[in-house]
Amino acid sequence: MAFVSQTRMIANAWLRPGNTADSSSCKEFIEETFNQVLNKKRIGLVRADSGFYTKDLLDYLELKDLNYIIAARMYPNVKNVIGGLDHWVSLTKGIDLNEMVFNHVDGKSRRYIIVRKKIEDRPKASGKLLFDDLPGYRFSCYVTNLDLPLDQVWNIYNTRADCENRIKELKQDFGLDNFCLQDFWTTEASFRCIMMAYNLMSLFRHFALNYHNRATLKTLKVYCFALGAWQVKHANKKVLKIALPVKKRPWMDGLFSQIKNLSPPFNYSNE
Repeated sequence: MAFVSQTRMIANAWLRPGNTADSSSCKEFIEETFNQVLNKKRIGLVRADSGFYTKDLLDYLELKDLNYIIAARMYPNVKNVIGGLDHWVSLTKGIDLNEMVFNHVDGKSRRYIIVRKKIEDRPKASGKLLFDDLPGYRFSCYVTNLDLPLDQVWNIYNTRADCENRIKELKQDFGLDNFCLQDFWTTEASFRCIMMAYNLMSLFRHFALNYHNRATLKTLKVYCFALGAWQVKHANKKVLKIALPVKKRPWMDGLFSQIKNLSPPFNYSNE
């Protein structure tokens, strides 16, 4: 799945068989996303988890002159270099940073940012336990072509975690993980319909809800959709009557006023 961070929308999604490797066809997925879905859109940064850590994808992003931060897999050769690093920089309590220039065999030298987290101070910290002689630390590693300070690179990547909130919402509110049809392609068609439904709700939040634009579907059901209503005729016009508590009526009036002033196409910046 690929997300547009600023708009909280899904740019592209593929459903694949359960026996498919994480990194399989990731370059093709990115090419489709850039060339079809986001064609003629300016992309400032690509952030991805370790499933996208492949030489082909890194070469492709550099060929396209795109900035990236991608979580690196902890292969043995990466682990060995990390084990020999000195001069760690303390960022805050329990978090140290370091960097290295590393290349795999026959690969290009690239910049890697390493984050070391002390479990005693950060018991819920993510990362890998890499060394038997350092059982109290978890490590994360990121490859990037950004020429920024260590803490900025890590902080920029950390905002990618909002994708997990989108996936959680898709599962809880849109039933993403609660269906499996007999035919794979039928299942994928349903999967993509869920993606479209999610994006429609995102557009609704952006253009109609103002400061409520981060509300989940569960919240919107209570405030907007699961409302008692009936239709009557008045002065030869159809009138929708909605049962609302008095306190909610100004909010609903504002919602209808906001929608009334909108008409397609809906253009907005993702800067």
